[in-house]
Amino acid sequence: MFAATQSSSQIELDSMSDDKPIHLEGISWDAFELFLELTFGRMRASSYTLDELTKFLHFCDMYQCCHAREFVVSRVFAAHFHFHPAQLISLAIKYHIHSLFPFAFQQLAKTPITEITHAHQELMGNEIFLNLVYVQAALDHHR
Repeated sequence: MFAATQSSSQIELDSMSDDKPIHLEGISWDAFELFLELTFGRMRASSYTLDELTKFLHFCDMYQCCHAREFVVSRVFAAHFHFHPAQLISLAIKYHIHSLFPFAFQQLAKTPITEITHAHQELMGNEIFLNLVYVQAALDHHR
């Protein structure tokens, strides 16, 4: 009886063996590894890179993993000093992280305009950059 199922001409599907892994379109191997680490409780002690956190947020958005998303947002806040405020603004906008935006904008307002590169400006977009200039001008006026 068991030999009959092995010798039949069934099509081998993804995940039926290690030779046929499941392929998730648009998801990097790194992001899925982070998801497994979180799910099975083997989190690393070191901090995450912005690229890893961005890929993980993308994964969370695609598969609507609320608990994983909350974890990633907490990691972003815990390591915010590793990232430029423009990078945090970009994450907040792209992944609709409402709690991150005011914090990141405050940090950005403390940054001298001369230290904001063209790459940072592109990350946050023209509208945010223009508002930043207005905020800094208003703060300078009241000092």
